[in-house]
Amino acid sequence: MTGRTVRLVHRAALVLTVVVACTNAVLAALGVFTPATALKVWLGFELPLGILVLIVGALRVRVLRRSGTPWAGVLDELVGRVPATLMRAELRSYRALWFLIRGHRVGAGPEVTTIGYTRGTMSVPIAWLVASVIEIAVVHILVPWEWLRWTLLIVSVYSLLPLVGWLADRVVNPHLLTRDGLVLRSGHQVVARIDADNLQQCIPRHRFQPTETGVDGEVLFLPGPDGTNLDLVLAEPVETLLPAFFEHRRRPALVSRFAIHVDDPAIVYGNAACQDETAG
Repeated sequence: MTGRTVRLVHRAALVLTVVVACTNAVLAALGVFTPATALKVWLGFELPLGILVLIVGALRVRVLRRSGTPWAGVLDELVGRVPATLMRAELRSYRALWFLIRGHRVGAGPEVTTIGYTRGTMSVPIAWLVASVIEIAVVHILVPWEWLRWTLLIVSVYSLLPLVGWLADRVVNPHLLTRDGLVLRSGHQVVARIDADNLQQCIPRHRFQPTETGVDGEVLFLPGPDGTNLDLVLAEPVETLLPAFFEHRRRPALVSRFAIHVDDPAIVYGNAACQDETAG
């Protein structure tokens, strides 16, 4: 049996297991299946399929690790690139929320200056979050069936976690300024690393456009909702990776200038490694 065949069998068994489990749970909740029937379905279909998925999955993990595949690549192979990306994003959300609660900033240290870039960017997501919470409360009151009311409540609260985690991810992963240079981030993704001797000028300059990340010529824009407020001019171009939800869709670019949004531009252009030049 070829590797491709094993992969298809494993994914088909995984999908079938999830479908059977969900169908069984829904029918049991609706009263179509009695508890005894639901148990028989679980023993007759879900359990054997689950065991098959675990055995084939364990064999695939062993083969992939022996071939030198990293754990991230193993997860991509086991469940598919898109589901694996969604799973990693959810785990990062929990991690970011934990860091936010603890007040931890990734990469922070005694000789590291953290530069936030979330001020003014949270109003719309937070407003949407508040509206969602109100909607959840209203639905919980109006739905007459208790089992459906609690199911919708759990699903709705769970669906808010990715948004809250995304907000937390941007807060706990600030830009980093060190003696060696500047690390520009967008959430957990590193966009560029700029050596201190390559950082030629830091120019306070407010642009209201664009408001989306992108590259125009040799300029990379990392804006907030009201544009950018700081230009970074380099002596030599550097390789960058534009942020994207799916890692495999991140595009490289060679740029010699950055237009970014930060909470306090003075933190950057006040650094001794960067010459301050006020733009006219």
